[in-house]
Amino acid sequence: MERVPSTRMGLLVTRGRRQVALQGAELLRSKREALASEFVRLTRGVIAGRAQLAARLREATRALTLARALQGEETLASLALAAVRRIPLAIEPRTVWGVPSPEVKGPQLVRAIDARGTSPVGWGLAAAEAARRHEEAAETLIAISAEELRLKRLGEEIRKASRKINALEQVLIPELEQEITRVEVALEEREREGIGRLKRFKARREGGSS
Repeated sequence: MERVPSTRMGLLVTRGRRQVALQGAELLRSKREALASEFVRLTRGVIAGRAQLAARLREATRALTLARALQGEETLASLALAAVRRIPLAIEPRTVWGVPSPEVKGPQLVRAIDARGTSPVGWGLAAAEAARRHEEAAETLIAISAEELRLKRLGEEIRKASRKINALEQVLIPELEQEITRVEVALEEREREGIGRLKRFKARREGGSS
């Protein structure tokens, strides 16, 4: 840190810098608390979502195994090819304390049996159930992936805020306080020296006039 001039102006400037640093640290703490609160909320949702995804994947796997046994691999492959589609995702801007945290939303993926590209008659109950279960799992996967992305960004911002707070509270503010103390001591010594010189000057004048 650059040495502060031992002047009253230098003292005022350094005190001002310390005040700004203290306010900055307080603002960063408030930001970190808000981000941490959002992080905890999202974490709970992600944990619940992962549990739901695991359950839906188990159900989808069981349904697919049954469909393979009843309808055969070739039939399922043909139905799956006919049911292929693009899944558009909508990204909605959102910020938390200035941190970009967009929400990703997908369409409803579970379709009626007559909306899967072939005649409902050709599907069969087992294949239709397997398709429905996998569409439910895909919906959950998209939702969880979007939340995990937001969680990652929030975690990065929390770490950044913590590093800045540490830099202010452990480095900059102590250095400023040391400089303030040094300048205050220097000014006090200068003032005492000035008072001493003034007393000696008065004493010489009084001695000379007598």
